[in-house]
Amino acid sequence: MTEESLYLSFSGIRVHFRVVRPDVPIRSRIMLLASPMICAFHWRKLLPELSGLGCLAVLVDLPGFGHGDPSAPQDADVRANLIWGILDEVDRSMETPLSLWHLAGHGTACATVLHMGALYPDSVKSQIHLSPLFSVDKSFRRPEARERFYAENILRPGDFRRLIEGWAGFPLDDYIIDRMRAPLTRQGMRRTFDQMLRCAINPPRESVGFCPTMTLLGGRDPLLDDVRLNQAKNLLGDSETHRLASAGHFPMETHSKALRDYLRGWLRYNDR
Repeated sequence: MTEESLYLSFSGIRVHFRVVRPDVPIRSRIMLLASPMICAFHWRKLLPELSGLGCLAVLVDLPGFGHGDPSAPQDADVRANLIWGILDEVDRSMETPLSLWHLAGHGTACATVLHMGALYPDSVKSQIHLSPLFSVDKSFRRPEARERFYAENILRPGDFRRLIEGWAGFPLDDYIIDRMRAPLTRQGMRRTFDQMLRCAINPPRESVGFCPTMTLLGGRDPLLDDVRLNQAKNLLGDSETHRLASAGHFPMETHSKALRDYLRGWLRYNDR
């Protein structure tokens, strides 16, 4: 497989993504959308499996996060259109217009996947929701709560590690923690993080509709309480749901083999 790191600019706002091309003929296309706490790097363990299946993978940093510009708006509709712009550009560069895409997201990015599906349902082959978090705690309505979370959990390296490993349910290597934290401490990120939390308080208005959908949940994910699980159930309808019993919120790092197994079966079935 070959991997290329790219940027696209929309009205002066740069969004980062990676394109991973398989060495075999392309049979399908998947977009993997990172949540605010991760970036394209964190999908790396899935790429050999996807490449072997002939799947073109586009790994997108959530606009405003990862290695893109922090100034990106956090409105879900704007995000969805930005990411469709990336997928359209990939199709254009490969001379394959109007391709069908599997759309996969993690955490709060799953709300953007729903928006993408609602905007252009005829371009979506399926949706995959990994550890879906369709809203954050209502305490974040208060600006001081959002500011305190950022100051106490993002800016302090030790507290950031405790937060992430608590969510993951397992110790993580230093380089993984560093890859998560570094983009969040760039200039301008305090404001972007604040806007992200404010926009994520309320769940999306759209549901998944009739799109083939798979949901993968961590059985030990502390962020998926009863409220969030019920939101996911209501928004994702008859989704094929699997629970990774021992996984926390970042199974792409801690349970990548199980994820590869589920993705392999899902893609083979839906790409027939």
